[in-house]
Amino acid sequence: MRKPATKKSTSGKQTPAKKPVRAKKKRKSVAKKPRAPRQSAPFEGLTVRDCRRVARSQFGIAALYPEQVEALRSVLKGRDTLVVLPTGYGKSLIYQVLAVLAGRPVITLFPLIALMRDQELALERYDVPAVRLDSTVGKRARAEALVRIQRGGQLVVLTTPETLESDDVRAVLKKTRPALVCVDEAHCISEWGHDFRPAYLRIGLERAALGDPTVLALTATATPRMQDDIVARLHMTRPATVIAPPHRENLRLSVQDVPGSLKLTAAGKLLRRLRRPGIVYCATTKAVDEIYGALKRARIPAARYHGKMTKTERARAQKHYARRRARMVMVATSAFGMGIDKANIRYILHYQVPGSVEQYVQEAGRAGRDGRPSRCILLFDPADLDIQKRLHAKGHVSTSQLESLGNALAAWSDVDRSVTVKDLALSAQVPATPCRALCNQLEEAGLIVREADRKLRVRVDTETLHETIAELACRFKTVQREDMRRINAIADYSGTATCRSVFVRQWFGETDPPECGKCDRCRQRQPVGNTRWLYKLAGAYAENRQSAQ
Repeated sequence: MRKPATKKSTSGKQTPAKKPVRAKKKRKSVAKKPRAPRQSAPFEGLTVRDCRRVARSQFGIAALYPEQVEALRSVLKGRDTLVVLPTGYGKSLIYQVLAVLAGRPVITLFPLIALMRDQELALERYDVPAVRLDSTVGKRARAEALVRIQRGGQLVVLTTPETLESDDVRAVLKKTRPALVCVDEAHCISEWGHDFRPAYLRIGLERAALGDPTVLALTATATPRMQDDIVARLHMTRPATVIAPPHRENLRLSVQDVPGSLKLTAAGKLLRRLRRPGIVYCATTKAVDEIYGALKRARIPAARYHGKMTKTERARAQKHYARRRARMVMVATSAFGMGIDKANIRYILHYQVPGSVEQYVQEAGRAGRDGRPSRCILLFDPADLDIQKRLHAKGHVSTSQLESLGNALAAWSDVDRSVTVKDLALSAQVPATPCRALCNQLEEAGLIVREADRKLRVRVDTETLHETIAELACRFKTVQREDMRRINAIADYSGTATCRSVFVRQWFGETDPPECGKCDRCRQRQPVGNTRWLYKLAGAYAENRQSAQ
């Protein structure tokens, strides 16, 4: 006897399908073509209970945060998911659990090689198969990694957006049909993709080439505008958004107004008193070297980290500081700390202001990941804002560079020739990195196309090219004004009379957040309340004594 046909219900259970209505007239039987076997979804039949079991048995996590559960449930259903959780909420655990449950490789993209190495060690510790692909991996190791990916099965592929674009990696991943693409530190799509890391803007296109697997984007900080940018750049379809407030109960925020001439003295007093380990963030390498030298003279254990040091020096400093029992001070630029696995950092001191509230929250959030009380102190000097504005102007592409590139492209189009990015940068007299970033913007706008040999060709007429570039130049100016607003917001944060946690949470889109009761602004208002309680206690004591007599 034939079993009744079944169909999938939304809960994942098998339920009987409705019987088809029979036609009144008999139809002539026609031989049906055999159907190709349907490819099963990577997480089909799995539930949150399975995720809890893996988190407990393989990673030693007894209980999951509600936000982790919500994110896991969303991905299990095959939905693109954006997760914005503060540092310490276990964002990495989400993709790690999914990688154990998936029967196909999980791709995880990182902005920094150091992050990949940390994750690789963590996965090895938990017996999760993983391979790393980046510019530091040798030919032999790369070939072995590609062979391992080709075998498929349970595997985490740790790589960068740039490596994902390489022909050999793309070809192998396309055959294995990855179960999930996870983008760690997803805010970099919005902050870096426009200028320094054009490959971030092409992750959505690479996802399509891999068969449109589900996307999981993870970050600790993202304003509503940045969230929209991430969703658009990754080509996410009706994504679920899981967000927790950027507030941690154990962090005590404070600001001290200190002019530049007195900063070193103020920092020295704090660093002698504050409990180590800690991090001192500076905007310039000069300030890093100056503070590091002062700490060494004062015989305070210290290390330094900035872009002018060699890779070997930076790696040695990070390894030395990351030791669990190391009680020292790391003096660094913003290049240090993303993804650092050190839970007992007791303070973050910003010697100079960061470039945005988002950056401040990212860096301050590296304190107290063990849940114990920690300090986040900002030494504010209005002159520091000018440093950030100069750094911003130096690192971003300009409208003049865009216009020069447009004129060069028009010249190549007039002779009906395609051009490499290198030759285009030379003819436009624009540095290679900004040229690549601008070409990515022009490609996204549909003005140019990359041919099979990776050369660029203009696909519109000259008039349309110049008109669209003029529109893009206006958009660039709008983005630059927004960036200036983000820098100035640090001054607003420093000067606010309200709770600092309230200011930060409102910046990230919350409408009516509660006061933290622990920052310097809240504590300034507490003595009045405490005095009232003392009066009440004194009155109660007097009444009890009077009644006793």
